[in-house]
Parts: sequence; C-alpha cells; structure tokens
Amino acid sequence: MIDAADIKIEAWPPRQPPGGQHVGTGPSGVKVTHIPSGIEACVEIGRSQHINRMIAVEMIEAAITHPRFPQ
Repeated sequence: MIDAADIKIEAWPPRQPPGGQHVGTGPSGVKVTHIPSGIEACVEIGRSQHINRMIAVEMIEAAITHPRFPQ
C-alpha cells in the first residue's frame, strides 16, 4: 500500500468531445506521481476523477511491486 504522503495528485480538464450533455463537466483526468521513485501515471479513461485516481494509484503500485527489468 502506498502512503498518501508519498504521492502527488494533479487534475486537468478532459478533452472536449463534440457536443453532448456531459461535455465540460469538470476536470476528470489525473496525474499521480510517486515522489520517492518518480513513477508517474496519467489516466483519463472515465468521466469520474475518483475512478481515474484509483486506476492511476493501482498502476503505480503494480510498477513498484512488479518492476520490469531491461532485457
């Protein structure tokens, strides 16, 4: 589990698709940085910033616990 003090979370506005009811509803994209390792994860998959943040943190946890070594 990643300590909350070790991560930095930034949000940005989503890309603007053409038309629709849910256009411009607020920032949903997130960039989560693990400060000790410098690993970053940027996610803007869903409309929910909360879900995107959870996905980004899970990606960082996976990168820390299962590092890939160069071949």
